[in-house]
Amino acid sequence: MKVGIKTLTSLKDGRVLIKVESIDKTDLLSTKISDQCGEVLDVNVPKLRKPRLITCSIPQDIRVENLEETILAQNPELNLKLGEVAARFKFRTKRGETNMVIEVGPETRKKMLQTKLKIGWLICKLGDYLMAKRCFKCSRFNHRHQDCRGEETCPLCAGGHTLKDCKAPTNRHKCISSMTYNRYSKKGKICENHSSLSKNCPRLHAVLTKYRQNTDY
Repeated sequence: MKVGIKTLTSLKDGRVLIKVESIDKTDLLSTKISDQCGEVLDVNVPKLRKPRLITCSIPQDIRVENLEETILAQNPELNLKLGEVAARFKFRTKRGETNMVIEVGPETRKKMLQTKLKIGWLICKLGDYLMAKRCFKCSRFNHRHQDCRGEETCPLCAGGHTLKDCKAPTNRHKCISSMTYNRYSKKGKICENHSSLSKNCPRLHAVLTKYRQNTDY
């Protein structure tokens, strides 16, 4: 078939994860497997997630329910259609500003990032919304605390206590995610002398890189 297999991994639940070089090769391989082994194997090609954008400093009276209608009405030059902008949630920053996270398609994202949105009486900036899932209990990535099966771990010093009980000085900070990576990695060590909340954490950057790779930009 001349399909280059990058990796082939057996998962704990019995599935096999196959990575190839391109989407075309993925389609070719999945079709071949379905044709020859469809009676005994199920083939699932994961779909890339839609990009998310953060709309900054929107008027406080704008709601999730009326954001799309407002954007379409006040920004006709973008030629957007109903259903191309899906408002997901809004939140207030520490400065008291209101931001809204929206989900769009890749082409809509490109158009919107080239301009500033008119919303109400304000001109609002846009940017890619990237957020890593971080557990408040074990201080690791890729799951929420309600799904956590790990032990309580301080995000500052990696000790077995909560954040509010931590008394470790800054020069004693340790990142549990980086420590775990170093324990099992065969590719070399990464810096672990920082808190799990650090924006410079190598594991955080790895999670965000994976997020970008799984997004349809």
